[in-house]
Amino acid sequence: MTIVDLSSPLSVSADAVWNAVKTPAAFRKVTRGLINMPVINKRHDEWHEGETVIGWVFLFGFIPFSHHHLHIAKIDEEARTLSSREQGGLVKRWDHDIIVTQVSSETCSYRDRIDIDAGVVTPVVVLYAKYFYRIRQRRWRALAREINK
Repeated sequence: MTIVDLSSPLSVSADAVWNAVKTPAAFRKVTRGLINMPVINKRHDEWHEGETVIGWVFLFGFIPFSHHHLHIAKIDEEARTLSSREQGGLVKRWDHDIIVTQVSSETCSYRDRIDIDAGVVTPVVVLYAKYFYRIRQRRWRALAREINK
């Protein structure tokens, strides 16, 4: 297992970012072109603690990667933390925590912490995860600018 841990400052309140984190719509927006999970493409409600979503994940939107299990293990409103436990294909464990921390009234920190186990291919999956989350965080910064308008 390997941990990938990245964070970004966002120029918007933690509450605004946290409200977006809890939605499949924001997930789709920050992952577009990188992955596609058709089973959530039409969802407009929030994630629900304890729910499990099972469906295909396509890398770059069209390369079948895995029949993926995404379990929303915890949504902690007070700590502004969403924890998912995921697996599928080569990935035995993809435990992802999203943590939003208030820095000031108009800024926050957005953090992705992912614990990855993909057996012998873990190093390759970790390289993809670092690429994937760097782009995701860049998109969160852009989304924060949209939220601020």
